Formats: sequence, structure tokens, C-alpha cells
Amino acid sequence: MKRLFYFFLISCLTALPALAQESLQEVYNAAVAAFEAKDYHTYLEKIREANEMRPNHPTIVAKLAGAWALTGRKSRAVQTLQQMLLMDATFDFTSAPEFESLKNYRGYDDLLELQARLSKVEVHDEVFRVINAGMLHPESFVLLDSGELLLGSIREKRIVKVDTNGLVSDWIDLPYSVLGMKYDALRDHLWVATAAFPEMVDFNPQDEGKSMIVQVDVSEGRILHGVEFNDGSVIGDVLLDDRQRIWHSNSAKPFLVRNVTDTAEYYGAFSRKYIDLQDSHFNLQGLTLNDSQRYLYFADYISGIHRVDLQTDKIEKVFASENILLKGIDGLYFYNNTLLAIHNGVKPYKVVQYFLDESGLFIDMERIINRGGESLGEPTLGQVKDGYFYYLANSPWAAYDANKNLLPEKVSPIEIRRIKLD
Repeated sequence: MKRLFYFFLISCLTALPALAQESLQEVYNAAVAAFEAKDYHTYLEKIREANEMRPNHPTIVAKLAGAWALTGRKSRAVQTLQQMLLMDATFDFTSAPEFESLKNYRGYDDLLELQARLSKVEVHDEVFRVINAGMLHPESFVLLDSGELLLGSIREKRIVKVDTNGLVSDWIDLPYSVLGMKYDALRDHLWVATAAFPEMVDFNPQDEGKSMIVQVDVSEGRILHGVEFNDGSVIGDVLLDDRQRIWHSNSAKPFLVRNVTDTAEYYGAFSRKYIDLQDSHFNLQGLTLNDSQRYLYFADYISGIHRVDLQTDKIEKVFASENILLKGIDGLYFYNNTLLAIHNGVKPYKVVQYFLDESGLFIDMERIINRGGESLGEPTLGQVKDGYFYYLANSPWAAYDANKNLLPEKVSPIEIRRIKLD
């Protein structure tokens, strides 16, 4: 799902309560005012405060690095520039006057080397399928055993079927944009997360904040059941566990929800369990279970990867070394004690396999699947199937104008890529 956190500071505030939004904007404005008055110590104080309130925001982190440099804290400036480059390798720190004092400082050459390494294109995957369906604006897909694809559309609020020759045919219309989808092979059912977006055709502003989880009988091509959420929600991903419980993440408000299905014909009425993360998290995205299904891993677009111990509901953070930044993750998938992560909140975009230690709480190493490849328009969601990882490489979020009109000249055929995991 497209994230607009890079462009304006105010756009990062939508994941925070109203009072916190106001407070963060005030702190940020005070920092800018102090900088303009050349009161660099106050500038540092205020921008540090803003960084604590909203971590890993490129605008804030870049200013924090400059504040450290302007107050003579060169070591901290270099450390913060490293963090900045892990988020955005295109950041031009070499020509910014506030970093002039660092050029002869130890660690500066390491920053240049880091920038060069992070900017280097690495492509270790391959094209699986190219589909002439860019104007649908797909976000997600499901690969069936038959080789057919079910492709979910943001713009046209429907799922289409794509045969092995690439022929696209209509399948099911839905009320809102199609986000995450999960297939239950045991029952031949598809679970679909949908949410109202301005990018969808005939968007009604009154629908903003509405989401629906839909259950579909795949063989019959019909909707069995739908449950709507009207509480300012964006249900971005869904996950079915081995006890037929549906988990879903809310990226508008940081909630994890488990819906326990009953024994009705269509596994219908939901009995909800909420895990409220409003005081500790920002923007929840991909969900995945480990092999034992004791742990539910989830991506917070801002703060990285976390997991829930499903026996105790304890929330734990997954850590990595300082040269790995776990922000900007949309799709997240577990495979053989590794996590497959689709980063579309960093520059360049990248798809990575993270290898966990025995505890499952620390990343020992990373394997770049694709970083900055020509096909990566905006990678979004994927699927692990038969020892391969498949993902949608170029969802056209950047192809809209200011009025949310999709511009055909900016749309390319949709590319599904894959990599062999074993």
C-alpha cells in the first residue's frame, strides 16, 4: 500500500492521535524556527524531541543529523546520517552546508561507501508473469495450483482471474479497493481485505475510513460473507491460522484483531479479540505466522518488525544489526525461520530475506532478493508457494495525478517476480 511519509511532515501524522499530531507539528515548527534563528542548541533539542515522537521519518532524521553536526557532535551526526542513508540512499549529504565540518572526520568515507553500496542495484530473482493489467492498479494476488492468478484491483474494486496465457477476465466485484488476500486451500476459500481509497473509481468521501473483510468461495466464484468496519479503519492484510481464526491489521489505527469464526456454513459471525497498540505502534502492515503458529510476526511501517506470542499476547520487537533498518515494510512472510520483507518505504525499493536466530527475535543476516531493480515500480504484496517466493513488483501508486486520476502514460504492465528459496 502506498505510503506518503516522504513528502510532507504532516502526512506522517495520520497514524497518531489528534493531540499527538498537534504536539508533534508544534515541536517540529519550533525546531525550524530555532534553525532559522541560528539557535542550533535549541534546534537540536526540539528536533530530538520530534524524532522521539515520530521515529524514522526522513525529514526529521535528516534535520537531526544536521543539528548534531551544527552543534559539534560529529560522531552522532555520522551515526544519524547512516540511519538516514539506510532509509534513503539518494540523500545528498555531500553538498549540504551543515555537513561540511564532517568531510575530514573519521567515518565520513564510510558514509560514502555505505551510500554507494546501498545504491547498487542487485537483482537475484526472475520474472514469473507479465500481465497487461496496470490500469486495474493491482496491489495483491493469489497464485492457485492450476497456475491461474487472482489479481486484486485497487482502482476498480474487483478481483480478476488471469489464466496461464495472461488472459484477464472479470471474476468478482467488491465494495472497496482490494488489499491483502489469503487463500485457504483446505476449504477453497479466499479471504480478502478491502478498504475505501480515493484512488478507486467512484470514490465517495463518506466511505473514507470504511473497510470490509470478505470471504469468497473460489470454485463457485461467489461471496459467502462480509464483515464491515466503520471505525476509521484501513484493513490492509489478513491471515488465516490453522484453527480457522482470522487475523487482520489496521493501518489507520494500530490494532491487531483476531476474529474467531463459528461453525456456521460459511464460518461467519465474528467474535473479536483486539490487541490495542495505539500507545506503542504507528502503522501496521503485513502479518505472518511462524511454522509452529505460536508467534505472529507483523510489520509496523514506521518502527520495524514485531511479534506476538499467541500463548501470552506478549509483544516483542525483532532486532537487527545497525546496518539493517526494518522500516517501510509492506508485505511480510515467514519461511523456514526467515522473514521475507517487501520494503516500499525506503529508497531504493527492495525485497529482502531476513534470517532469524534461534530465538526468532534477532536477524543474523540478510539476503537481497531485489534492490533497485528496473521492475520495482512499487513492490507491495506476495505469496510463498512450493518453495518459491512470488511478489507483485510494480503496483502503480505513483501513476496518479493530484486529483487521483490514473495516468495511462505512467502505467506499465504488471510484473510478478519470483525467487527459489531452497
